[in-house]
Amino acid sequence: MPVLDQPVVGVSGITVATSDVDSTREAWSRFAGAPEADSLVVGGLVVGVSPARGGPEGLTGVTLSVENVSAFARLLQRRGLRLDGTTLELGGLTWRLAGTTGVHRRRGHDAGDIDGIDHVVVESSDPERAVALYGARLGLDLRLDRTMPRHRMRGLFFRCGQAVLEVITRLDDEGTVRGAPGVPDAFGGLAWRVPDVGVVRDRLMGDGVDVSEVREGRKPGTQVATVHDPELVVPTLLIGAPADGSED
Repeated sequence: MPVLDQPVVGVSGITVATSDVDSTREAWSRFAGAPEADSLVVGGLVVGVSPARGGPEGLTGVTLSVENVSAFARLLQRRGLRLDGTTLELGGLTWRLAGTTGVHRRRGHDAGDIDGIDHVVVESSDPERAVALYGARLGLDLRLDRTMPRHRMRGLFFRCGQAVLEVITRLDDEGTVRGAPGVPDAFGGLAWRVPDVGVVRDRLMGDGVDVSEVREGRKPGTQVATVHDPELVVPTLLIGAPADGSED
């Protein structure tokens, strides 16, 4: 079997569950700034919308692009992970594998577009388990492990192609992990790269979507705004550089 160097090359899709498929598809099309179509693509990612069928609404799965699906699946099995076809569960969350053929790549954009996914947020009460699962077993590159006392959280940042998997652990005032170890992880939300946060905000507000004021992001040199559209059923953040293009 060939040696796979960083076999996960990016995030290519997400799956959301909702009690109203039509409204959620319309909301994601509105967010993308594109007319509704059979294939719903936002910022280069395929968005699958499925009925919740009595279960919780929200983000239910993430698709990872890999260079060689069958070889990577065998590698994961050798690392002790169980797959159902190209689907696996890590920390109680569903992840899917897909090849790079057919990945939607953006060709040009304007300031009101969604460029792509910046990071996927996972909430975990067991950061050491997260390092073992997403780092050692899934093979993502852990770039940063940072405790943020002001925000009462610890963040693990794994590189996933051009995106980041951000694993957040909530802390109490003493810096102790909130929640019992062993509790399944949960998807926390999505952050999307945009050329100009203010322009995208204006576009969405013009479509009747509530968006917060633009503010400085936690990452130096970025601006962010929160999209308050319940029909997306996923916590959603816009992130971009300041309008003048400066990152200082």
